[in-house]
Amino acid sequence: MTKTALALVLALAALGCESAAGVDLDGRDFLSIAVTEDGVASPLVAGTRIRLSFGPDSLGAEAGCNHIGGSYRLDGAVLVLEGIGMTEMGCDPARHAQDDWLVTFLSSRPTLELAGNDLALTSGTTVIRLLDRRAADPDRPLVGPTWVLVGLISGGADGAVSSVPDGVVASLRFLDDGSVQVRTGCNDGSGRWTLDGSAIRFDDLMLTLRGCLGSTGELEGSVLSVIAGADVQATIQASRLVLQAGDRGLQFEAR
Repeated sequence: MTKTALALVLALAALGCESAAGVDLDGRDFLSIAVTEDGVASPLVAGTRIRLSFGPDSLGAEAGCNHIGGSYRLDGAVLVLEGIGMTEMGCDPARHAQDDWLVTFLSSRPTLELAGNDLALTSGTTVIRLLDRRAADPDRPLVGPTWVLVGLISGGADGAVSSVPDGVVASLRFLDDGSVQVRTGCNDGSGRWTLDGSAIRFDDLMLTLRGCLGSTGELEGSVLSVIAGADVQATIQASRLVLQAGDRGLQFEAR
């Protein structure tokens, strides 16, 4: 090998090392767009998608049911996941098996390749291709969608989330004229809203006066306890809106 050729090889090797060392995954979420085995598409369970969420040194993963997590580091281009654990939610057999498969895959020290918004993980003949969540599933605008209540939060932003009672529908719809349409699960009405940074203020709420008993009354109380607050913090991620007032919160999905 000539000196010139050797120098080129060493330069390319160094560039590869710099690229691996320079990968910055902190704060990024990725959603799967394809899984292949031996170059052939390997579909996931219907209605599921792999999600990877990277912190400074932690990795969270989902494949349709349980939450998977552990600490990670990059050994060159190899993803090394350590201290891996998984929640124990009840899943149907197909999703449970898919969770186990993802744990095995992530534990196998797959190689990692990041190019802009595209992430690929390879282990043996299995390749998972993912796209940055902001590109794959952009944040919805606050104004326009009907935000349907899907969860009740207690104990702060990282507290427990409980489901909405079956058959009870609550929603918000923000309009660009500053009005908001409100369904509490029992009564309907409207009001005004203003946005200051990430805080929403609801004013002039006027609702019908139907008597609300049982689960509908409880849900209405939960909704009003949040939106009647003076400082309601709002965050949108993809199709989910979270409104938080103190230790109480509401999760909505855009429809």
